[in-house]
Amino acid sequence: MAKVVGILGGMGPMSTVDLMRKVTEKTPVQKEQEHLRLLVDSRPQVPDRTAAIFGEGPSPAPVLQESARLLEAWGADMIAIPCNSAHAFLGEIRDAVGIEVLDMPGVVGREIANRIPSGAAVGLLGTSGSYRAGLYHSRLPDHQVVTPSDEVQEELVMAAIYQVKVEDKVEEPRRKLLEAASTLDPAPAALIAGCTEVELAFEGAEGPVPIFMPMDLLAEEIVNRAWREG
Repeated sequence: MAKVVGILGGMGPMSTVDLMRKVTEKTPVQKEQEHLRLLVDSRPQVPDRTAAIFGEGPSPAPVLQESARLLEAWGADMIAIPCNSAHAFLGEIRDAVGIEVLDMPGVVGREIANRIPSGAAVGLLGTSGSYRAGLYHSRLPDHQVVTPSDEVQEELVMAAIYQVKVEDKVEEPRRKLLEAASTLDPAPAALIAGCTEVELAFEGAEGPVPIFMPMDLLAEEIVNRAWREG
């Protein structure tokens, strides 16, 4: 029997919807009734993760724990979080529940380790908070994780992320992100769309190198663990 999947979302709301879409598209069902049951708590009111990581705002951990407990009480067998920066608080979320909480950066790290040679540079475009928390650095110990300069990060990457959060069009944010990627030194063998808004901006885009999409890989992990194994 398939497992029930809880989605701890709202960071941002469109990322939550996008994960649900990806899971639905990737589930190879023969009829509607075979699709996974998804329980969703989309809570945009979660305090800013990057601000908390830098010590400039309240911790989102209590709200994230509350959502996780709610999903467990509703009947979820596992929890997925469509937000990279929220994984800085993964340990605290896991401590709050008795069910599995998937590790999206860990899934990405495993995929890169299988596909990109050890020692190669991997470019990371995400929030400043995810860099500070070392979310991908810690999951890629055998690769060189390269991030933009502080100036490029603020003027291009973070500007693009906040733009995607409030706008429907992604052409301008995508341009900013590709420009940011072109500044990375050394030139990376692959890119990580290390923020759900970066992933939304890159959707359908052709990059100069392979682009690893965390939510896309998380959706595949959900289907494998909840639908195929279940």
